[in-house]
Order: sequence, then structure tokens, then C-alpha cells
Amino acid sequence: MTRPREEALAELQQKLGHVFQVPSRLEQALTHVSDAHEDLSRKTRHNEPLEFLGDSVLGFLVAVLLHRQAPDGGEGTKSKLKAHLVAAPSLARRAEALGLPELLRLGRGEEKTGGRAKTALWGDAYEAVIAALYLDGGIEAAERFVESEFGAEIVGLDERALRDFKTRLQEQLQAEGRAVPQYVVVEELGPSHRRRFRVQCVIDGAPVATGEGHSKKEAQQEAARQALEERDRQPR
Repeated sequence: MTRPREEALAELQQKLGHVFQVPSRLEQALTHVSDAHEDLSRKTRHNEPLEFLGDSVLGFLVAVLLHRQAPDGGEGTKSKLKAHLVAAPSLARRAEALGLPELLRLGRGEEKTGGRAKTALWGDAYEAVIAALYLDGGIEAAERFVESEFGAEIVGLDERALRDFKTRLQEQLQAEGRAVPQYVVVEELGPSHRRRFRVQCVIDGAPVATGEGHSKKEAQQEAARQALEERDRQPR
């Protein structure tokens, strides 16, 4: 391992609030399957098995936080809030804040085809890191990190925070006398049990934003959110 990577991983561990007893767990969390298959000499396992575990650990811990916030709250509302918090776009943004995209180990082919810019891989790595925390430091280490990441956002969060971006965008365009946006699936990624969708938001025949998610609905909402942000940046 190079000195710059050692320093980068040390900085990441500070952000995670945990020093790994078994450093290879963190490396595995940051290793895409393409790299593991290309560089067999390092004998580093890829992060797909950790994604599965991390998804479950994260879901459980977010559910605990939501229950603590509203012990008597309705199941339906808390389920919607949980889905919002652990959706792929949310995890990708958190992964970017931690610097995970730059730390991913990708195979040469994946790197050349723009893999490092794929937000779905960022979210996968985020889940894998949570699994690595759990395996290395137990549920306490994972819980400390998840609470630091989601706790402040959960305080005061209610169903009104779940903005329907598609509806907002459609209402804005209709108020301007324009046609409703179209959502086009441009790519399907990943294995069948972890399918990811990339969707373009098309307005007046031109693509204006792209979103990704583990369902078409989730990807459409992210594309609409991106389109709304782009509209906000444009001079009126």
C-alpha cells in the first residue's frame, strides 16, 4: 500500500470514528468487483458481500433511530421516512462527503468507462463500509457512525419532508404552459437482486438531468430533483 493511500485511509477512519483492528476489512469495503478480478495478486476480496450485510445493518440502525424519535409513531410514516433516508441518492451524497469515490479500487476497464463517477457505486461502498464497521467493531461501532450521519437529520423529520420532486417539477412546467416531463430508462445496472436504474428526465424533448436508484421510481425522483436544482440555478 502506498503512503498516500495509508494517509487517506487513516483520515477516513477518523471520519468514521473507528480505527480498524483488521485493516483489510476497510480495504474490502472499498474494492469493486472489477478490481478484485483484475488484480488477484493482492488477494483482496471485493465489496459485494459487504453491501448485502451493510444494507441490513443500516436499515436496522436507522429504524432504531426513527423509533427513538417517535416511539408511538405510525409504522407507515416511519417506513416512508426510512426509505427516504437510506435511498441510493442519500447514500451517494453521504459517500461523497466521506471521500469514498476517490478511495474506490476499480479495475482498469471500469475506470476507463467512467465507473468512478457512478453514484450507484458510491452508495454501494457506503453500505459496505457500514458492514466493515460492524464486523470490526461490533454493533456499537456501526451505531455510533450511523447516529452521527443520520441522527441530526432524523430530529424533527416528518412525512412533510418527503417532497415529491416529480409532482413539483410537473406543476412548475404546467404553470409555464409547457408539457409534462418524460422519464426514460437509459441503463439498467447490477445483478437481478441488486438492480439499479439510470433514468433521464426529458423536458421539451431534451434531457436535462439524470438520476439513479434501486427502483425506477427512485431513479425518477432523483432525476426530477436534479432537474429542479438545475432550474433553480438558471436566471429567471
